[in-house]
Amino acid sequence: MPKQGEPQDQQAPETEERTNFSARVRVSVRKRAKLYAAGHDVSLQDLVDAALDEYLSKRDA
Repeated sequence: MPKQGEPQDQQAPETEERTNFSARVRVSVRKRAKLYAAGHDVSLQDLVDAALDEYLSKRDA
């Protein structure tokens, strides 16, 4: 994992290998995420990946 200030691996998200990741979320958050994903023709997996990536990017992580 690169340290802060070092270039990060910029592999395209579509081709980057995926790994299992488990976290507990509130029931209401899960429901909202599932409804959003279904309504926008995106998988829950892709929605969570994009949301976490955006969250971390905004924090230079």
